[in-house]
Amino acid sequence: MNLRMDLAQLSRIHHHNPDVAKPEAQPGSPESHTGSKASKVRMGMASNIALIALATGQFLVGLDLSVMSVALPSIQKEFGVGMAQMEWAMMAYMVAGAALAVPAGALGDRTGRRRLYLIGTSIFVVGSAISALSPDMGVLIVGRAIQGVGSGFMGTLALAMLTSAVAHDQIAKLIGLWTAVTSGASAFGPIIGGAMVQFLGWRWMFGINVFLMAAVIPLVLREVPRDIPDGSEKRRVDWLGSSLLTVAMILVAGGLSMLETYKYYEPIVYVPVAAGFAVLLIMVLQQRHSLIKLTNWASIKVAPIPATLTISVLLSMVLAGAMMQQMLLVQNVLGFTPMMAGISSFGASLMLVVFSPISPRIMGRIGLGPTTCIGLGTVAIGLFGLHLTTTTTGLFQIIFWFAVMGVGIGVGMPAVSAGAMMAIPREQMGTIAGFMALISSISAVLGIAVISAISAVRVTSVWLVEGAQISGFESLTDEVVSGAIPEILKSNGQEAATAAGLAYTVGVTTALMIAAVGVAIAAIVAFFLLGSRGKTSKSAEHPLAPEPEKP
Repeated sequence: MNLRMDLAQLSRIHHHNPDVAKPEAQPGSPESHTGSKASKVRMGMASNIALIALATGQFLVGLDLSVMSVALPSIQKEFGVGMAQMEWAMMAYMVAGAALAVPAGALGDRTGRRRLYLIGTSIFVVGSAISALSPDMGVLIVGRAIQGVGSGFMGTLALAMLTSAVAHDQIAKLIGLWTAVTSGASAFGPIIGGAMVQFLGWRWMFGINVFLMAAVIPLVLREVPRDIPDGSEKRRVDWLGSSLLTVAMILVAGGLSMLETYKYYEPIVYVPVAAGFAVLLIMVLQQRHSLIKLTNWASIKVAPIPATLTISVLLSMVLAGAMMQQMLLVQNVLGFTPMMAGISSFGASLMLVVFSPISPRIMGRIGLGPTTCIGLGTVAIGLFGLHLTTTTTGLFQIIFWFAVMGVGIGVGMPAVSAGAMMAIPREQMGTIAGFMALISSISAVLGIAVISAISAVRVTSVWLVEGAQISGFESLTDEVVSGAIPEILKSNGQEAATAAGLAYTVGVTTALMIAAVGVAIAAIVAFFLLGSRGKTSKSAEHPLAPEPEKP
């Protein structure tokens, strides 16, 4: 389930708002060819096919992000791996996609969006094939990283291609359909993935991409007009800054994931973490002196962007980390099937889809601060409810608390995103929103590492008490930390499995409780820090709409 609000997509929607006048292309310019009336008419006649092709690709990109947590227990059983490797199976996809969040748009302008999209699609297919055929976890992680590279290009360029090719009066309708597709991937991804894992096996979760993309690529070639790169649109990319930030993220996340193997007081855990922060410091110094910057830092400092960005980071961390741990808990301890696990989180996605359109109207009535406070507070309540999970909790209780979380995310995140976007100058939206999407992806990666680390430390401490009476209990610590309860049951019997299940449940729920407290504190701070911004009748209906020009 992907519950992150895509700030890059919000900026593209705003940028392609049909009410915003656009300069006409000069005769003879490349834009006059790519955006000509003829090409738009052709695209208008084939728009449904083009939309289906690109939407299918986007759906699969979202699906592969949202269903991985549901498939992890099955992958764990086949490969017999620990928590750290499972984390990287999740994070490799996110890291690769995050690294391309900023450069992909500029590269599309330089090389042609359709050409780069097709390259990205081909890379995605290769990564999917490697993942589906992987003989071990190491190969699967590599395949996931390759998938992430492809998805980074596909997600950034698909909507840009459509909106630049269709007739101007079709843009609003197209964006509505596109939003429905991305929401559908989030809402139905866990159920589709759970059913696929349960009835076909987890490998088909990746294998289906190969067959569907084999149909998408020819359709894109035939139905999406080829765009000619415009020299005036060339933008220089800060490859060094983006690379440094990605390396820092990998080092910090890698260090935290070592807490599943080493004790929290062992120095080896903190070496990569310290190296990550050192690289981050180098990036800060590089940004201060470089002529080409990762983003417009001056605009990032404008209120309320720092506050909204911080809230977005916190939510991305909590949701990504909590989802992975909860899916392992419900399958390995509570005994849910993969499909039941997918259904358990469906309430969150459904409530997100239902309440996201309502959020702008709430913000228009009571302001950004109170709306965000209500949203975050509701998320905290949902997390606290999940914290009450025991080894005997049933499906409907899990569904209910996930649904409560979904209500909070649906109310809070659109308001946070709108508050940030309204403060960004129109001409800088693409760059800044791309940077925000990068930060959101980084936050999700770190969230998986942090929540898993908190859980691992607590699981270990509980297991040392609960498992003390079991012969050879210390040798089982790694398996307990990774949640491999079914394997412990097979090899060590019911007593060991019961103690291990209790330890793992306490560890996960402790991490969820800490997350709930953090989100609750953020809700209170947001109320006072964000204030009544956005409390206007116009914002109530269209918080992202451009303000009318002054006469």
